[in-house]
Amino acid sequence: MTQPLPPYLRTKFPELAANWAQLQGYFYSRHVPAHTRLLMEGTVATRLYLVVQGSLRMWHTTDQREVTLQFFFENQPVASFESFYLEQPSDSAIETLEPTDLLILDKADFDQIRRTLPGFESSLNRWLCARFIAYRQRVYTQLQTTPTGRYQALVADNPMILDRVPLHEIATYLGMTPVSLSRIRARLNEQNGTNGSSDV
Repeated sequence: MTQPLPPYLRTKFPELAANWAQLQGYFYSRHVPAHTRLLMEGTVATRLYLVVQGSLRMWHTTDQREVTLQFFFENQPVASFESFYLEQPSDSAIETLEPTDLLILDKADFDQIRRTLPGFESSLNRWLCARFIAYRQRVYTQLQTTPTGRYQALVADNPMILDRVPLHEIATYLGMTPVSLSRIRARLNEQNGTNGSSDV
């Protein structure tokens, strides 16, 4: 059965799109139930996941607390890239949030594609740089913005996240407790959508 290349990847990696008929055999499909651990902290990442349908989260544990680093939705590549590239233990874990359909690429096949398509390496490096810059900007924003502002920015940028991600996971992503997030949401609801910019 032919598996189409997700639209996001067609745009970001034109080399894959142009050669998909030959390359799709490297990828295999898998349906994964919600709350399935795909990568454990401390293990080496050997697979790259492409989200066809569903959602995942990446997190690490600090002071015996889980801190969510990123959410992933349709069409996005997912991996602990430092671990995947350097073949070293991952400092983060990956888990599905919903029942999820994935395209999976093993590390050996990934390396074969890189050797076969030199242009893919350039596209991948551009994508990884953009991802790193976006992540760094998010960290800086969280340091400079009130908890209320962080929540409002998240809702403005990703309104679907409230329907698909549990609130306690959103709280760890925003760097606050679930109780603080509940208070912010209640206060903003009382203000009937006006801009709640006070701290908690």
